Amino acid sequence: MTEERKMAVEYFKGEPGFRRCFLAMRKKWKSLGKTGGKIKLENCSEDERRLLSGFLGQSFFETEISFSMKSFEDALKETRFGFLSLEELLELYFGEVLLSNEELRQKEAEEWKSFWEQCNLYGTAACGWISEMQSEKTYGYKIVRKEWNQNPTRAQKIVENTGQAMNRLQTEEDILLAVLAAEISGNPHYFDRGTAAGQLLTCALCWKSGRETPENSAELAELYKAHGIAMDDISNTVAAFGLHLERQGRLHPAYEGFLKEKESFLITGRSLESISRAYGEKPIAFIVENEMVFSHLCRQCESWPVTILCTSGQPRKSAWRLLELLVSENIQIYYSGDLDPEGMDIADRIWKRYPENVHIWRMDRGSYETSKSEESISQRRLNMLDRLENPILADTAVLLRNYKMAGYQEALLEEMVSDIQKKYRNDYGYELA
Repeated sequence: MTEERKMAVEYFKGEPGFRRCFLAMRKKWKSLGKTGGKIKLENCSEDERRLLSGFLGQSFFETEISFSMKSFEDALKETRFGFLSLEELLELYFGEVLLSNEELRQKEAEEWKSFWEQCNLYGTAACGWISEMQSEKTYGYKIVRKEWNQNPTRAQKIVENTGQAMNRLQTEEDILLAVLAAEISGNPHYFDRGTAAGQLLTCALCWKSGRETPENSAELAELYKAHGIAMDDISNTVAAFGLHLERQGRLHPAYEGFLKEKESFLITGRSLESISRAYGEKPIAFIVENEMVFSHLCRQCESWPVTILCTSGQPRKSAWRLLELLVSENIQIYYSGDLDPEGMDIADRIWKRYPENVHIWRMDRGSYETSKSEESISQRRLNMLDRLENPILADTAVLLRNYKMAGYQEALLEEMVSDIQKKYRNDYGYELA
């Protein structure tokens, strides 16, 4: 800054009476992008009236002052600072490049576009999420925009870290949320609920699975579970009834105690690490998705030599491990879940992994008609049905698309108990009490 320009800034800043005038002129210039329009100042002080009267060569006796910006620039030319345009003076006064609102919008749009280009996730599992978030302004767009407004560098890091987390979840292995966060960012709380990164990860997983945003902690845990993220070690369990477990060639005494008492029990993922065999009294097992259904079947079948398991929604690592053990014993598995897109997706994935051993149970058209509720299914959730490969499930999916209503296992309890009874009578000649 030259000495003359420095003197100009010192003069106008040294007179507090000019402050409101300069603020109003900057606002007007940004609005118009040029020197123009009128400036109106209300409730002016005596000092403001005195300064502006002397500078503009006008008399202001009222507390409301009005003058054109052009007249201020013309008056500026008659002073020792006449070498300055009004635009230059305003830039010097405020220490910034003066851009019109339209120029600011264009500049911001260019920087926003550049931001997305710099989020280096091309060719990864997260690429589709990034593309749709940007183009459709959904699945975390508002979160990213808010972070970008505050700190573009931090926003870019959050997007990239979330994308890396999605790439990490492509593997079959379950991972604790805290471990995932530490691996990606070095901070085990990085993806905690309530953080920007945690909210963005939730949005990304909703995009990946076609789900709606979780409304509570239970739905959030279920969403994470569906993608192999464990909130804690305790929740990585599978419920069982009538199941023998062996380790090192010997029956596990704790679980045998439950069998002796004819009670159901929980098997943790950690416990399954040491289990070498899993089997029931007969080479057949019934698996359900819902805890209440599991509890009802266990009560109805507590005096029978049946094996019943419950995955509690999306199978976790413990459930997949147990399925492997059962299949290795050539046990025939009858799986039944809710007749909604999520439940049918679970059933289809289990069947595709073990097609020779898994049989879809009570998820046909007739069962859907019986269990159909009044709960509507969004189109985005219905789109999940497009990837079903099991013939029974694909056939039932036709009805779901037509009705757009979910069906639930709770409405099929009597039929399920009857199925188990018939199976044991017909296949094993067992007369059930």
